[in-house]
Amino acid sequence: MKGLEKIIERINADAEAECASIRESAEAEIAKVRAEYDEKTAAALSELDEKTKREAENIIARAKSSSSMTRRNIIASERSRNVSTAYERALDALVSLPRDKYMTLIVTLALAAVRRHAETAEYRREKYGEATEPKPYEVVLNARDRAEIGEAVILSMKNNHKKELGAECARRLTLSESTADIVGGVVVRAGAVEENCSLSLLIEGLHGSLDAAVYRTLYPEG
Repeated sequence: MKGLEKIIERINADAEAECASIRESAEAEIAKVRAEYDEKTAAALSELDEKTKREAENIIARAKSSSSMTRRNIIASERSRNVSTAYERALDALVSLPRDKYMTLIVTLALAAVRRHAETAEYRREKYGEATEPKPYEVVLNARDRAEIGEAVILSMKNNHKKELGAECARRLTLSESTADIVGGVVVRAGAVEENCSLSLLIEGLHGSLDAAVYRTLYPEG
């Protein structure tokens, strides 16, 4: 019996040793798997953090770019309004000239329009043989100017500028009974041909050539 007990004890000892070895191997494997998992998890989290960081930086960069563009647009829009305001003030300054200087301006504009029309008519007669019946040169002003300086404008053109106009053109000058819907300036009409020399139209025509100069005057720093 004692021999049998010893055999059983040996078997049990061997079994326990085998179990211990299996446990150690299993624990080692578990530890290895856990370490690999932890490493992969850490790498994934690190990659996620980096991706999140990059995305956040991109969002911030886009926001800054958008903000900068918005700021530039606002500044450009404001400066454009100020340039337009400068032209509006120029128009107001012309309309608000002392009446004698304003009348001189109106006379100058009307004389230029009449001369252009007369030169064009003469050119067409010589070039194409067109012979049109001479039409009166109607000087059309707005209601206020017509009432205040209308007759004086015609007298000045006829008496003070007869030589440069020519006797025929001066004779055909007349103050129109109608008025023009303009802030200031003059419209010269000869039959169906009409030349608009309103101050607002003249100021508008200067935009392209003077915008850069006006901008430099308002914003010398650029």
